[in-house]
Amino acid sequence: MATAGNSQAGYAGGATTGQQIPVRQVSHEEWETVPRTIPNFWVAAATWLPLVALVVFVRSDLLHSPYLDTSFWNIVSFSMVATVLAMIFGGGRQAPWMGLGLGAGIYFLLAPAGDLQRILAVALAYFLLLALAVGVLDGRLRRQLRTWKREAAGGIALAHGQERDFGIFKQMSPTVWNLALGALIYPLLQLGWELASTEVHSLHDLDEGYRLDVLAAVVLLGISLLVSLLRWMRLKSMGLFALEIPADHRIGPTSLRAYGNAILIEKEETEVCLCRNDDKNGAKKEFADPRFIFCSEVCPVHGVHAVNQRSAEEFLGIAAQPWVYGENLNGKLLEGTGQRLVIAGLSGWGSRPVSVRASWLYGGGKQASAYFVPASAREPLNRTKRRLVVQTPAGESITADTFENNERAEIDRIDLRPLGVEAQAVRVHGGRPFLI
Repeated sequence: MATAGNSQAGYAGGATTGQQIPVRQVSHEEWETVPRTIPNFWVAAATWLPLVALVVFVRSDLLHSPYLDTSFWNIVSFSMVATVLAMIFGGGRQAPWMGLGLGAGIYFLLAPAGDLQRILAVALAYFLLLALAVGVLDGRLRRQLRTWKREAAGGIALAHGQERDFGIFKQMSPTVWNLALGALIYPLLQLGWELASTEVHSLHDLDEGYRLDVLAAVVLLGISLLVSLLRWMRLKSMGLFALEIPADHRIGPTSLRAYGNAILIEKEETEVCLCRNDDKNGAKKEFADPRFIFCSEVCPVHGVHAVNQRSAEEFLGIAAQPWVYGENLNGKLLEGTGQRLVIAGLSGWGSRPVSVRASWLYGGGKQASAYFVPASAREPLNRTKRRLVVQTPAGESITADTFENNERAEIDRIDLRPLGVEAQAVRVHGGRPFLI
């Protein structure tokens, strides 16, 4: 898709018919200096490691609680494992509150006294203080966003139906929802099997493990719904607006994702090339973004041979297109270009903004290709060391070999600085070019 760039101070409505929202231009300096918070890694470590230590410490009392009174292996099941994984990897900034809730549950199950009561009280106080500390530091980003929201002007049109991307069920990762539904389906299937093949006639005949599976699934679904609702309410209270930001994954509260091994299906040349006929594009599962299909490696227009047989001058004519590099696509394609990206739905840490295609840009320059989209707002250990996340149209992450590990014969090296890209493209026999 061709990207439009214009230095005029405003946005045009374009051909879309979606909701109009205000927009605010964010400079490179403003985006680079967005207040930091505690990295997600440390929030998770500070929550789950103490909680695991607490569970190990009280495991004997917990397993002999009148509410459980079972063995450890009766607790281990798909539903329980799914619940634990979803909470650890999907808890995000709400992890300390989950730790507080689980700690309170342990306190209730044990009804402790004496030293155990004091230990659990200290643990609950720790999780509460951690949750408050994370909340206070996270609030700095929300205050910054509210300031930008007040300063937003003009208007940009969302694509038709794009409002659905900001619904309640879009506030959590699809992986978390899949784990939650799987955790619930598992005991239901188990119940059906037991009713059909054994002497079980009611829920009371099922063992303790089954009831724990149901409890785990209900807890996970409840937490997922609650977190999604809270994030959705935060978005609604702030109001929907757009930000025009630098297309740079190394700064700001959000990284970037890119589609590799992919090509826009709406490009005119895909109507006459072989990409649409690639076997991978016959999958029944809906792609992560319906605008993209797999780019065929043998296509006479977009395939490996088609790219490598071009002269250096001809290659520069397509070198700015992400599809050229396949699984070797990386963030160097954006370096030095000054490209910008318009996003909407950023309301705080953990939010999941989406890209919006603009007809022109406040800050001038060029709009980043539709291949680049924002990732969820997560605080890394080091923003400058973030890497561009590349995934296929099917949503699978790509981990490509680096050029240092390349064993293919080198064809040539082409300087991309004439395109404004601070990188070189290295073409190799039988493979996609590398960006170095």
